Amino acid sequence: MKKRILEMLRETSQPLSGQEISRRLEVSRVAVWKHISQLKQSGLAIESTARGYRLLTIPDTPFPWLFGPRSALIHYHPELDSTMNRAMDLARAGCPPYTVVVADRQLQGRGRMQRQWQSEEGGLYFSMVLRPTLLPRVCPVINLAVALDLVATLARCCGIAARVKWPNDVLVDGRKIAGILSQMEVEADQVAFINVGIGLNLNNRPEIADKPAVSALQLTGRRSNRAEVLADFLHRFEARMAAFSRADVLQQWRERTITLGRRVAITTLRDSCEGLAVDIDDEGGLILEMADGARRTVFYGDCFHT
Repeated sequence: MKKRILEMLRETSQPLSGQEISRRLEVSRVAVWKHISQLKQSGLAIESTARGYRLLTIPDTPFPWLFGPRSALIHYHPELDSTMNRAMDLARAGCPPYTVVVADRQLQGRGRMQRQWQSEEGGLYFSMVLRPTLLPRVCPVINLAVALDLVATLARCCGIAARVKWPNDVLVDGRKIAGILSQMEVEADQVAFINVGIGLNLNNRPEIADKPAVSALQLTGRRSNRAEVLADFLHRFEARMAAFSRADVLQQWRERTITLGRRVAITTLRDSCEGLAVDIDDEGGLILEMADGARRTVFYGDCFHT
């Protein structure tokens, strides 16, 4: 009901009377008033006048009712320890694919190799539960697909030209605007689920000394609508997965990366190596040409352009 009321208010710049809303929804004016009051309590700027109700600004907060048919899959929280933790609980409880957990703030946001991800207000922090019919060894390609669709969404919603960096970063002029983290559970050699966590710098001002970061706000001087950005990404990504082509993902990633053709250093908790990044393989691994001409494929780790 709230979603339908919000849609009506978004369709007109003029006040809409409670009587007209109740007529369209076939509910009492008291019911309309209660829903409007709850929308206001949620933080929506709705003006009440003698002529009716008027939406002053399009909501930025990713409330479930903003997502139409997808709304039942959106789990919004003002604050969480980690969207990945909550998504893990939902996945293990059998939630449907494309369930999304989104939070305004994370107290324990995580990046790769157990690093903390800055999660101050204004960013878009969410995790998706996926249940792909793919072999486990192929699933790292999903991270590449996520990065590609984040690039497309940033271009469409924010006018920002971003590029991808192996294994799962999105950068603008060498500064990180988005990071991706995935966790997979396998049962009897079959993928039970993959949770993909995404941190996207939109209206925040990240400051990370050792890894320069940037937000859409800092790049454009304009605030982005987080709900619209999330809706655009989910639409793109679900369409891609519905007609998933590993070959297409790999080729598109090659065309949009800043990693290939550069010398890189790869570090893990146990090992490190350096070489020229020459390609990615069919499973998303980065192929390096070493100093002696031999080739080595790495599948995970931090990648530093040298």
